[in-house]
Amino acid sequence: MVSAPELTAYVDEAPCPRVEVFFDDLDADTERITVYRTAKGREHKVRGMVNAAALGAFARLDFEVPFGVPATYRAEMFDGDGLSLGFTPAASITVSSADSWMHNPLDPQGAVKVRLLEGTAETIDRPVPVTFSRPIGRRVAVALAEPRQGLAGLVMNVYAPDIETADKVQAMLGDDSSTAVPVVCIRIGEREEPMRVPRPLFLGVASIRERDVGVRKGLGITRQEMVGDEAAPPVPGLIVPLLTRDDIDAYYATRDDIDAAYLRRIDIDRDYSLAGYANA
Repeated sequence: MVSAPELTAYVDEAPCPRVEVFFDDLDADTERITVYRTAKGREHKVRGMVNAAALGAFARLDFEVPFGVPATYRAEMFDGDGLSLGFTPAASITVSSADSWMHNPLDPQGAVKVRLLEGTAETIDRPVPVTFSRPIGRRVAVALAEPRQGLAGLVMNVYAPDIETADKVQAMLGDDSSTAVPVVCIRIGEREEPMRVPRPLFLGVASIRERDVGVRKGLGITRQEMVGDEAAPPVPGLIVPLLTRDDIDAYYATRDDIDAAYLRRIDIDRDYSLAGYANA
């Protein structure tokens, strides 16, 4: 019998608060699934869980789950021919985090805990692209409008208490050795003042301006200032996984050791304690 997912919240900093979405009872003919998350009236395909292989069971981590609001998960199942087998039942969870977190959607390992400063989201603008045409013989203009857009020109001011935090914030747009999609996932913590922005918020940012607060005084404090527009996140099928086969192979000497340590293949996929072991 198909069952709802088991949802487990992890609120530590390894690398940031997240939810494990675990399906242990799928339709017997299921070969792939796509997982959906609904929160604050918005439904998203969950990153790394789009058309993902799922033979018998499935487990992945969601690093974009918003804080302080119910998040509901369900999956659509597909057989080997790509035909839908229907949806699983849904399950909900609320992840609590006093702090706000930011990361590039394709690099959860680079997530950073931040404090939002005065000026953040003080002005909310969702413009409508429109041209007012004045046809001959008409007394008033005619509005030629497109659908209303998402947030535009949103200000986010971030307090960085040290150089390490500042470097992590800046690296979200790339650095000297790497490039990155200029979209940042921002999850508002529960200690922040209420603000009317999507949860999670994906902000397209072309530049993060760094303002010196205490660097020249030897304190390392900076203010990271960004202005951006609400943007679509990168394709949700893309992610840089934390746990890889290289981590498993680096930890265990032989295949027999792996077989002895785990009862099922899904247990290997869920051993997040080995994430990053290959690079340790």
